[in-house]
Amino acid sequence: MSSRFPGKTDENVLIKAMTDGDMGAFAEIYKRYAPGLRRFVTGLIKDKAKAEDIVQNIFMRLMSSKPSFENVTAFKNWLFVCARNEVVSTMRSKWESQVDRVQVLPEKISDGIQTEAMMPMLNSVLAKMPKKRSEVFRMSKLNGLSAEEIAARMGISVRTVQKHLEIARREFSHYLN
Repeated sequence: MSSRFPGKTDENVLIKAMTDGDMGAFAEIYKRYAPGLRRFVTGLIKDKAKAEDIVQNIFMRLMSSKPSFENVTAFKNWLFVCARNEVVSTMRSKWESQVDRVQVLPEKISDGIQTEAMMPMLNSVLAKMPKKRSEVFRMSKLNGLSAEEIAARMGISVRTVQKHLEIARREFSHYLN
């Protein structure tokens, strides 16, 4: 099947035809730019499958929303900016999800919602932590003590307690991934 738009067709002609609903023009744009976008996104996130999903999302939106390209002077650059924004959005969403999971776990523990399935995981992570950090975490999340109370009992600063809890949250996050 030969394309009505040979490889040297002007980009502006393709964009105009695509915005007019020409699927052949859309296919030619996809053929030209998808491989480079895939490489770019894969370089950013190091996950080929996720990169493919992101590129597909960009082209699906491009096809379905029919954006106006009147103000777009460099279409290729615009596509790469869209790809970068999609990666940032994806990573932000993933990061927020991880933060939510990490924050919920200690709250569940401190609220007394300790399931049998959760305790082995909790004990496993705590066993890998330095003794002081594990002790700070247990006092905070299992015994419900404030940072000030823990600092007074252990003879360390409140900032040190906070730092131990921050690092413990990161360790739980790493374990949950």
